[in-house]
Amino acid sequence: PAALSAKRVVISSATISLQEQYIHKDIPFLQSILPFEVQAAIMKGRGNYLGLRRFDEHLLDNELDDRLVDWVHNTSCGDLSELNFVPPANVWLDINSDTDDCLRNKCPHLADCFYFEARKKAEKADILVVNHALLLADAASFGNILPAYDLLVVDEAQHLPDVARDAFSVSISNRGLRMLAGRATNKVQAPAQLVQDIEIEGSRFFDTLFNRYPTAKIRVREPFDNVGDFRAALTNLKKWLEVQEFEHILDVDLAREKAKLKAKAVLTTVENYIQCLDLLESPDGNWVTWIEKVDIPGGKCEVTACPLDVAPLLKSFLFDKTGLESLVFMSATLATGGEDPFAYFKRTIGADEAVIQSKVDSPFNYKHQAVLYLPDVLPEPNNPEFVPYATREIERILKICNGRAFVLFTSYSAMNRAFEELAERLSFECRRQGDMPRRALIEWFVSTPSAVLFGTSSFWEGVSVEGDRLSCVIIDRIPFQVPDDPVYEAQCEALKESGEGDWFADLALPHAIMRLKQGVGRLIRTRSDTGLVAILDPRLTRKAYGRKILECLPPMPIIRSLEGVESLEDMLDHCRW
Repeated sequence: PAALSAKRVVISSATISLQEQYIHKDIPFLQSILPFEVQAAIMKGRGNYLGLRRFDEHLLDNELDDRLVDWVHNTSCGDLSELNFVPPANVWLDINSDTDDCLRNKCPHLADCFYFEARKKAEKADILVVNHALLLADAASFGNILPAYDLLVVDEAQHLPDVARDAFSVSISNRGLRMLAGRATNKVQAPAQLVQDIEIEGSRFFDTLFNRYPTAKIRVREPFDNVGDFRAALTNLKKWLEVQEFEHILDVDLAREKAKLKAKAVLTTVENYIQCLDLLESPDGNWVTWIEKVDIPGGKCEVTACPLDVAPLLKSFLFDKTGLESLVFMSATLATGGEDPFAYFKRTIGADEAVIQSKVDSPFNYKHQAVLYLPDVLPEPNNPEFVPYATREIERILKICNGRAFVLFTSYSAMNRAFEELAERLSFECRRQGDMPRRALIEWFVSTPSAVLFGTSSFWEGVSVEGDRLSCVIIDRIPFQVPDDPVYEAQCEALKESGEGDWFADLALPHAIMRLKQGVGRLIRTRSDTGLVAILDPRLTRKAYGRKILECLPPMPIIRSLEGVESLEDMLDHCRW
């Protein structure tokens, strides 16, 4: 339909991996069967592209990994995702393409700029594939990033509210402050006294913050009144940056222009810091503010503030976008049961009028392609014995399935504990999230017989492994949100205070159903795929809400015991019979 519309269509996904699936698999197939030409392009956030001028300048004063230098000299698109290793974050931030440090027409590398080449391809595209963060950045800039478009398809749409919160959040940390001081000194030669004042007052601010709030993560509800001197120091730097023309710099090789750009980037950071301090000092009911800290000497301490309800922002910046004729929101997990299966999603994005909705049945025959294993012997997840029991059950399932599995967890600690206990005992090759970049991990999994991949949130979705390389998905527990998450806590309170809903039935449960459906959905990707889904959380069979969750999952035959089961194939044959 997008190709046939004769209009420019933007397709947005939450993950870069799905962007790449569209551009390297789905759209090429479409192009091969249509009797006319369809131009498609992918565009990522600017920070994903290499900045050649910034790379050259960085190389003058720093040594770089030879692998990174080789890639720079050989890449044709300058896309970070091409790398099979992760460069240090501070290095990439110094050499990537940056709006606030772009000389545009004056840049010596304009002709071979990777970012502007991506923009040129986007201008010519009938179908443009982006991600949610870039989509929202463009909307907030009133169309200054993407070319004008007529129709919008938002895939993995359940993530749009969270991406919007991230996009409109502000934060300040002690580590970020140290980076700001370094940039102000080294990049724009700010007066030493201004920088020193910020360092002194910032240190006092974070010491007070650290001592006043004893827990590692806590929501701030009352005004924090120790920000005045710190904000004043930041404001002084802000005023200095706003009036700088850098006339003292000898304007050789655009040095003055470069200094202005660097000052603009520093100014943006300072303004965000001041906004965050304002919200800490004067809490706003429409914002959630919290503090996270690591309780060790010199440990990180950070304040974050984000909008509680992003629906008005989505309406203002996206739904009401000039020239946009219609929007399609889609995902395999938007329906969460009940009289209106889309009620939860519509509420989170503020889609309350002019909505046409449809729940489409899966093309897969789950009754014949998959089995759902719900063990009946495990303790509940809050029992200290759950993890040891679950680990033994994971080992048992993996042996029956001969590896070929994703083992998905709701937390890093649970993943690491299971991996460290099982990896050396199992006869299959095992790796876990974080061992290498995500894309490289998937390539390893697909190319390795009987591989086992231990993962957390980023492997619950946006990953498609077809065929018998992936024949088993094990999920440790129902993915309820963490109770002490400040945003979740504030949402629950808002529901209670409004009297318009129940925090568990209208917030916690629909969110968990969405997440669980995503994890389960990793298994069956084609009509010929077969396999086992195992969910180790006994609440699915012992709690009333467990039955509601099961009603929302694909209709798979359920088994409660693996007694006498020797292979996955035997299990599937038995269930089919």
